[in-house]
Amino acid sequence: MARVIFEQVSKFFGDVVALRDLDLEVHDREFIVLVGPSGSGKSTALRLVAGLEEATTGRIYIGNRVVNDLAPKDRDVAMVFQSYALYPHMNAYDNMAHPLRLRRLPRGEVDERVRRTAEMLGIAELLQRKPRELSGGQRQRVALGRALVRDPAVFLMDEPLSNLDVKLRVATRAELIRLHERLRTTTIYVTHDQQEAMTLGDRIAVLNNGILQQLGAPEVLYNRPGNLFVAGFIGNPAMSFFDVQIIAEGEAVFVEGIGVKLQLPPHVARPIERRIGEEIVLGIRPEHLFEPHDVEHAPPDSTVEATVDLVEPMGAEVYVHLVIARQHFTARLGPDCELRRGQRTTLVVDTRKLHLFDKRTQRSLLY
Repeated sequence: MARVIFEQVSKFFGDVVALRDLDLEVHDREFIVLVGPSGSGKSTALRLVAGLEEATTGRIYIGNRVVNDLAPKDRDVAMVFQSYALYPHMNAYDNMAHPLRLRRLPRGEVDERVRRTAEMLGIAELLQRKPRELSGGQRQRVALGRALVRDPAVFLMDEPLSNLDVKLRVATRAELIRLHERLRTTTIYVTHDQQEAMTLGDRIAVLNNGILQQLGAPEVLYNRPGNLFVAGFIGNPAMSFFDVQIIAEGEAVFVEGIGVKLQLPPHVARPIERRIGEEIVLGIRPEHLFEPHDVEHAPPDSTVEATVDLVEPMGAEVYVHLVIARQHFTARLGPDCELRRGQRTTLVVDTRKLHLFDKRTQRSLLY
């Protein structure tokens, strides 16, 4: 087992910045997820740990060793790729045994490790099949098993579930969680799927344009996003944003924009009392909007009026897309919602859970 440390690590491809000044410590036995859109630098960070790319600046530690100059085979890491990368001419057993044979381990130990791992992954009965005879999920388990048999200090996983269908992806995600709880091997997992990140990670590192935006537990990133990017990236459906101004009326503090005027509760108003008159960005999560009949005692000045643009029934919930003066936003309402396109409606905002951001720096004003 080992921790992994990025110390001021940057990676440039010519004039393209793939990663800039990354400072990050992955704790021993931790499952950390690197998440972000395409081109954010998450896969580059993983490849730097594996030794498949060379850092332009900075140092990378695995355990207590600086590994910048170590060959990939000497880093004691195992990597699972988005593509299964199985040898088509080998059966599942031989694919899993291959890295152990390269290390010239005794035949008995190779057999014991392969069969134990296959049993753990539920593929013991598939060991004699070639990759073409396996489903996508089975192939991904073989690829995972090939990494597991090595018993490495660090697992590196680069979007390993992205080729699976939705149902299988959810099931395999659960298996990965149980597997990590059993093995407790340090794991760095890359994905662009924020829902996958929220489910799997002990902590999540959000990257964008090669820069670490925020690092924290899933509930911290959801409840206390540090900036506009994290707020908009974490959560499904995404947070909606409004340009507003902070105003005071007597003792009360409001945020007001076109078609929006909400009174801030004391714990939200307190951090921004000195910014009266400033223009800021208001963030509202879809799940913090409600129909009036679902709220017994709505606080004063906590409603918005909007026109329904689109209704998406999802079974257990309904996504309602709305418009206020050309400003589009989304509400996640209960399954009994009867709103229809073109209808004018009033929604109650849970003002205790508003998010406020500096318009220039895009940093949160509350956290």
